[in-house]
Amino acid sequence: MSAPLPFASPDPWWRPGLRELRPGLADLVLEVAGTSVTEHDAEALLRHVCARLTELCGLTGCAAVLFDGSTGAVRTLVASHPEAEQLTRLVQQLGLGIGSAAIRAGRDWAIEDLTQSVRAGLAEAAQRVGLPATAVVALRGADELVGCLQLYSRALDTLAGGLLTELAPLADVLGTVLGNVESYRHSASLVASLTTALDRQGPIEQAKGMLAERHQVDLDTAYRMLREQAHRQATTVVAVAAELVNQSWRATGPMTEHTPVGEPRPRLEVPEQNGGELTAELSPSAATEAPLPEQRGGPAEVESHPAT
Repeated sequence: MSAPLPFASPDPWWRPGLRELRPGLADLVLEVAGTSVTEHDAEALLRHVCARLTELCGLTGCAAVLFDGSTGAVRTLVASHPEAEQLTRLVQQLGLGIGSAAIRAGRDWAIEDLTQSVRAGLAEAAQRVGLPATAVVALRGADELVGCLQLYSRALDTLAGGLLTELAPLADVLGTVLGNVESYRHSASLVASLTTALDRQGPIEQAKGMLAERHQVDLDTAYRMLREQAHRQATTVVAVAAELVNQSWRATGPMTEHTPVGEPRPRLEVPEQNGGELTAELSPSAATEAPLPEQRGGPAEVESHPAT
């Protein structure tokens, strides 16, 4: 006889009811509840749940669907076997049926006899693959519909005989986990986008400040100088800015503990306007070490349009 399941206190609403579930189903609920959103793939989790439900509940098939949060379209679809996946995809492609309409209207589940469906080709397809009866179970996270479970059986009685009530704890936990996974995925994507933006913007802001200080122009004019140089080189402003910052770093060198405090370090010299153009050059001591971005056979020239 297996040891009793540990129950923490205070309990979630569904935990006391786990003792009344069919063998194995309570373990599946606890397994899903312990899922780490940072380490677990939602698709792999759903595939595992579909396989276990088919085995534990005597189903002929099970599929799981995740909806896109902004459009409501199907984003992910996995199933216990190919026939269940194909039929579920057809159900979703044909639009709102009895089950889908019910869960989108706020119901927790709905049962449908697919052989009686009037949607084009669905009744025939359900008969052909041997999945005539289906139940749709809503998966909600933070009161938002994130997806659904599509259960298949050969008879409606299998789905209507208390099974859907038993699946309520699993649906609640799975919906919460999926909502958390989606929130984590969105946050990670946002952080990655912001990091990329900062990585791109950092050198540009540094280069603008350098040019503004050396040429006594405002930041908008400094940015136009970078943009015009990028246009002449057929490259990006980020590349031009990064090279200019790298030039300055190579020309001046980092301050170390061996650098005398009172001894000035060599710096990047940029002469004043010359004939309407700004010519960026290194001081003689650093020119051979740090060519400008454009320099291949001579110094690069950066046009300036001082602010009026």
